[in-house]
Amino acid sequence: MPDDFHQGSLFSDDIVREKNNHPPDDLAPRTPDGELPFSEADSANLNSLEPTEEELSSEELIEESTDLFDEQSLSSPLAESRIVTATERANLTVQEMNLGAVLGAAIGDAMGHPTEFLTSFEAIFERYGPQGVQGYELYQEQEDGTTFAPFTDDTQMAEIVLQTLVNGTDDLDKTMTEMASGFVQWYRNPKGGHRAPGNACISGCLKLEQGVPWNQAGGATSGGCGSVMRAYPFGLVFANDLEKAEHWAVEHSKLTHRDPIALASCAAMAIGMALIRQKKEVDFVVSEMVAAACRYCAKTAAMIATAIHEARTGVSPRVTLTRLEGWAAHEAIAAAVYIFCRHPNDPVRAILEAANSPGDSDSIATLVGAMVGCRCGLASFPEQWVTDLERTDELQELAKQIPT
Repeated sequence: MPDDFHQGSLFSDDIVREKNNHPPDDLAPRTPDGELPFSEADSANLNSLEPTEEELSSEELIEESTDLFDEQSLSSPLAESRIVTATERANLTVQEMNLGAVLGAAIGDAMGHPTEFLTSFEAIFERYGPQGVQGYELYQEQEDGTTFAPFTDDTQMAEIVLQTLVNGTDDLDKTMTEMASGFVQWYRNPKGGHRAPGNACISGCLKLEQGVPWNQAGGATSGGCGSVMRAYPFGLVFANDLEKAEHWAVEHSKLTHRDPIALASCAAMAIGMALIRQKKEVDFVVSEMVAAACRYCAKTAAMIATAIHEARTGVSPRVTLTRLEGWAAHEAIAAAVYIFCRHPNDPVRAILEAANSPGDSDSIATLVGAMVGCRCGLASFPEQWVTDLERTDELQELAKQIPT
């Protein structure tokens, strides 16, 4: 794998950061002529980057790996943390898994919201203490005096995707046209106000509003995490049709992001969510996510495979999550898979690890929350995390509309 994938950031130093120090949503590492830095070696060596069968042979390796919190001598974050047993997971209903996915994604989003622009573990622990974020740090007050933990544009847009899918038809073009309309309405009048949307999402919405066809609105080189952050609903709605889940997730990315790394990341997320909903084991889920990504971008597949390997071999989060900041789509999905592999049966530990990561922590925690929430169900989250979440009742009602 090229050396540039082992640096702290995938964005070159000479790229001007956008307002509020928000890394560009439409940038991915490129050669001087603007092309993705693929090579024949990347594709040829993909198999060698995937974990071996021996490395993927036991989920026990996942739970025994080095823990971010242990490194910080944390004792309280895991007061409500517990391992969801195989029996509990086997007894989950489809609706419980759907609720876990939708609320888990939003919980992760809200939990990672305050750390999104903190660029190092040291900065996070300096601001939030040696234990880091342990629960919701941001609250907003409503007119009636009650408060809630706000999520970001990740959940706002995922909500539109999910609502469109549950209301939609089997016609891809009609469904994407309706989704495009929802995105434009969101951009003009988002429920709860704007929550720092990425530039590629804004640009795509503006083009959609101008009448650009939905499958051409996204930038050809837009490879940020703005589409993968909202791709999980495809795996839930089309859990029993893997081909459709993947295809529609990839096509939906084109509304705002058309770079291969974004398409590959959406494919991986949709397939991963569908297989989790089918109660497949972690080893199988993540290997199929690599395969799905590879159908669109070998480099994205290799990045996910490396993350799996690092999770299995106990590479510290301080190493992996410093490298995978999550601003680019393939970084975000790889970081999420890394955390999912480490803590597939412990949603609290998984979400806190994601929320305390430097970079685009809310998006990484969104992806992680969807995955572990689906696998372990809504009841695996602390009650306060669910009740304090913004518009929690609305999200639960929407999740209940997903076909079972």
